[in-house]
Amino acid sequence: MKRPTLRVLEYRHSKTHPWYLDLRPFNRGRKFFKTKAEADADRLRQITTLARHGREAVGLPPGELSAIIHARKELAKHGKTIDDAAAFYLDYLERIRRCSVTVSQLAAEVLDAKRKDGMSTTYIDDLKKRLARFCSDFGERKIAGITVEELDNWLRALPGSPKSRANYRANVGVLFSYAERRRMIDSNPILHTARPKLPDNPPEIFSVDELAALLNAAAQRVPGVVPMLAIGAFSGLRDAEIKRLDWSEVDQKRGHIEVKARKAKSARRRIVQMQTNLAAWLQPYAGMTGAVAAVNWRKKLDLVRKAAKLARWPKNGLRHSFASYRLGATHDAPRVASELGHTSPKMLYSTYRELVLPEEAERYWKIEPTEQPGNVIQMKAQA
Repeated sequence: MKRPTLRVLEYRHSKTHPWYLDLRPFNRGRKFFKTKAEADADRLRQITTLARHGREAVGLPPGELSAIIHARKELAKHGKTIDDAAAFYLDYLERIRRCSVTVSQLAAEVLDAKRKDGMSTTYIDDLKKRLARFCSDFGERKIAGITVEELDNWLRALPGSPKSRANYRANVGVLFSYAERRRMIDSNPILHTARPKLPDNPPEIFSVDELAALLNAAAQRVPGVVPMLAIGAFSGLRDAEIKRLDWSEVDQKRGHIEVKARKAKSARRRIVQMQTNLAAWLQPYAGMTGAVAAVNWRKKLDLVRKAAKLARWPKNGLRHSFASYRLGATHDAPRVASELGHTSPKMLYSTYRELVLPEEAERYWKIEPTEQPGNVIQMKAQA
């Protein structure tokens, strides 16, 4: 094959740049010049460059030369060059070099930071459990070296429901967000992973008759759990918030419940106004001290459920019921969201709200004691 030559050519279609070098035989296009002297000077530079790279190419092992040619062809299919590939990979290696922190080391640092930030024990325990699962597969890897594709594959391989996968995605995202803030990585790769599609199932709530039966059975059989049930159903506190609640935070005179910041999931203090029927359920317990949650409350709730002859116990049913019936009664989403401890109504609609008929909402907020709970004094001693 004849070796291509490089010479200065005259270009008659331009008055400003009448000279050019034809570099197309070398896959480099054409270069135009104002004077022939400039063209000659660049021609010498090009010849020197071609000669130097030609000598380097001759010295390459046949296998390496074949790999370069193959890589060049494959990259060309995507409109990229070997220079593009080299720049991309060198940047990747440089990011890894900058950050020698492993996933396990970073996970421990993140958990320690969250504890110091005052996050709840429940949140810390859940984050720890999910990060431990991630560390079992990626613990010795450097945080900067983990790719979006690896994360996508790992998330899709997890057993469990789409909701479980979404929870892992969120918790692992906390790890990478922390790394991004500390400039260990340029961006959070978890944001580019696929979001699992969650089923649009309505939340489970108690019917009015089910809740009335539950509260009345509690008042008759196990009065110690009445406050827990009533506060959950008529104030919307989370289960964990009720378990941490103290009677000193239930102000029956002014008619509100205080959820202290350290006891709230959001770590923000809020005041929840008591509804009329909640005040009626709590009135016999005025003057109580200590924890609102009864001793051995789980076993006692099981007894109450059996006494009420409930065939089901909706997951987070009390809080879901409050949100749904409260919104059905007020039609004021921002207000209900605030009572639930949210900063916007978005989660109210996506998680807690089930459509209820106006007449059912009216009945719900009229659920009041049919009789006084039995032996409150004895219950006080057990609590």
